[in-house]
Amino acid sequence: MHETPQTVSTTSLIVKPRLAVRFCTAIIRWTLLLLTFLIPLFFLPWTTEVTELSKQLLLFVGATVAGLTWLGKMLAERKFEYRRTIVNAMVILFVVVYAISTWLSDSSYLSLVGDYGQENFGFFTVLSFVILYFVAVNNITSERILKMMIGVILLSGFTAGLFGLLQGLNIHLLPFAFSATPSFNTIGTAASLGLFLAFIVMLCGGVLLAEHGQSWSRTKKGAVVKIFIVITALLSLSVIAALDYLPITISLLVTSALMIAYSFVHAQTVKRLSGIVLPVVALIISFMLLFFEFPLALNYPAEVMPSLKATVDITTQTLREHALFGSGPGTFIFDYAKYHSPEVNTTAFWNIRFDRGSIHFLTLLATIGLLGALSWLVIPLFLFFSAGRKLFQSNTRVWHILIGVFSAWLLLLLSKFLYSSTLTLDFLFWIMLALLLVIYKHDFYSVRFERSPRAAMLVSFLFVLGMVFSVSGLFVEGQRYAGEIAYAQAIEADGAGDVDLVIAKLSSAINLNQQNDIYLRNLSLTLLTKANLLIKQPIDLAREENESDEDFQSRQQREMNDRLRSASALTADAINAAKRATELNPINVSNWTVLASVYRSLIGSTEGADSWSRQSFEEAIKLEPNNPALYTSVGDIYLIQSGDAASRQQAGDEAAQAEADELLGYAVDSLNKALALKSDYAPANFSLALAFDRQGKLKEAIKNMETALTLNPNDVGIGFQLALLYYRDNLKDKSVQLLESVTRLAPNYSNARWYLAAMYSERGEIEVAIAQLEKVLKLNPDNEAVVRKLQELRDQAAATAELEAAENGLPLSSELPPPVESSTQKTR
Repeated sequence: MHETPQTVSTTSLIVKPRLAVRFCTAIIRWTLLLLTFLIPLFFLPWTTEVTELSKQLLLFVGATVAGLTWLGKMLAERKFEYRRTIVNAMVILFVVVYAISTWLSDSSYLSLVGDYGQENFGFFTVLSFVILYFVAVNNITSERILKMMIGVILLSGFTAGLFGLLQGLNIHLLPFAFSATPSFNTIGTAASLGLFLAFIVMLCGGVLLAEHGQSWSRTKKGAVVKIFIVITALLSLSVIAALDYLPITISLLVTSALMIAYSFVHAQTVKRLSGIVLPVVALIISFMLLFFEFPLALNYPAEVMPSLKATVDITTQTLREHALFGSGPGTFIFDYAKYHSPEVNTTAFWNIRFDRGSIHFLTLLATIGLLGALSWLVIPLFLFFSAGRKLFQSNTRVWHILIGVFSAWLLLLLSKFLYSSTLTLDFLFWIMLALLLVIYKHDFYSVRFERSPRAAMLVSFLFVLGMVFSVSGLFVEGQRYAGEIAYAQAIEADGAGDVDLVIAKLSSAINLNQQNDIYLRNLSLTLLTKANLLIKQPIDLAREENESDEDFQSRQQREMNDRLRSASALTADAINAAKRATELNPINVSNWTVLASVYRSLIGSTEGADSWSRQSFEEAIKLEPNNPALYTSVGDIYLIQSGDAASRQQAGDEAAQAEADELLGYAVDSLNKALALKSDYAPANFSLALAFDRQGKLKEAIKNMETALTLNPNDVGIGFQLALLYYRDNLKDKSVQLLESVTRLAPNYSNARWYLAAMYSERGEIEVAIAQLEKVLKLNPDNEAVVRKLQELRDQAAATAELEAAENGLPLSSELPPPVESSTQKTR
């Protein structure tokens, strides 16, 4: 009676693990195959960053599934097994150093997940790469699976290449707005697409070389495979030639030459020259691209990035401050802001903060430091020499397979020292690294749990730990992605002008992901916009039946008070959001400039706002010392403070004049610093002209204002101010001509027409002055000053002759009347 249960139990113990092992093996293989196929192609249309962010999500999910399944497989097999290679220790060392660099980063959240478009630098991404490396290197144990991996890479490459080619030809197959431009492809930039396709070319060449002597290649199935490979390679070479980008050309030239060289070394095993035709064609095309342009022109936009010299300089200066572990993964944008040369200000890209250097390795060096870069570098160096030596020693079958994988992997390695990188290129780098070891490293360490309880405990602990972190990570990543969707909806609502919906979506994004300073920064600006709209919106209350004037006015006043209280609350929320952004990421210049801008909007209504604004701009200057816009903003604040002090002096405060002069001197110093960094910066010239004018330096003021107008000839505010300076310098004809030009550019510019009318009147051109004032009155129908002056001119025109009108016109010989509007209009 007891034997049957015992037999069933024994059978179940034998069969169930085998079923579980087969199940786990299938999941691992399909996860690897699907990831390898999908990563180059995958994107989702619901966020502002549609490619890299979506790929990161897919990568994280795939790595979690594959990693946990591998540990589950070992538990089911009741043995601990891994492929023996020193590379494993190198990879573990690298990820440990990367984790330390992330922990020490001043922007830890950004280093964990990566910046927009730079998700491949995030620690979570690198950890996913490492997990997939270990899964692949220990679970791809047959040539069939190896070929399947290479096959899905080629299929993915053909699809991505065809889509990229159609995009370049302005043939857009997808219905999304972001895909309706040639710049969009599924790999990233146009150059990264070219490098990916160069990698595909080398892999195609390796497959043809490996299979050219095999009997199956002469079958129908083999012929179809060959045709597909040749078409994929030719398609890839066409796009590469059309791009004609030097890093791609050099990478393809070196690796194709290397494949040909190894073929000569093993010439006795190359049965037909058809096996090396593709690398020869790639070599010829890449060589010709060094001297000639390809006739096919695609519409890919030019890519802008820092020069090699700028990248080297920024990396060097960053290492002086963060030598061992760098500034933190994904923080190159802050390194660039802090250390870029003032020479950049002479280019059209002076106000752009680049998030990566021109070379991937230098970006790594700056962000993860000497230890991080060295721990990464030893991995490919060891593989290069180890696999290279194996290629000389291998038999026919091994070297035929190895040369294609090695050459393709080497191309990706070379690209790290010639160009930047993307998540797809980094993913393939790690996958090909694993495939290299699969081909020529066959030594496994294996121990059963019965013989090593410690191994059982280790695997069980890793499985439980992996489950906990995976569930937590998937939850956090899911919330983060949901936050990005809400943020994209906020951007869409902003385009539609729906401020309330923008606030609602940004608040939702913040609730989902409270670590993203970008959400807070944008919420702060939107809240401030809402407050301004609330104050400027006219009160439109209908009078109730039998309501007295006093009650109606009282109700209007209550409505105004309610609006002011609401605006005050919105402004306070805007300040808090901007402050929170600076606390989350204190090394981001944008956070400090937004906080400064919020404070600046409160100047005149909140005591101390001017000082807080200036202090925030000064914090931004510490993080970006070569930005002329920041010095200009500080100078503008000093100008405002100087004006306030001068107003106090007019009210009888004797000490205020000295304070005003001192603050005005600070303004001039700050504005001169801005012009020293960028002499053609129009806002700095404009503000410095205002400062010189207050100092009584009229000639200097005119000179700087003229420079500002030359730099920005369509800025009517600059033209208006220069016209007034001309008038005070007795250059009245030039002043009139300039104001006439301003009114042509901005017909509704009331102040320009008001002063132009005054100047016409002074010259005795009463009818022309009247015409100007009539236009001003249409723009300002309730302005008593305009009505009064217009009537005066009409009376003069009707009652006196032209000479008498000139003598008794508006008394403008010494000074002009006050403006008709509360503030002048200017575009800066």
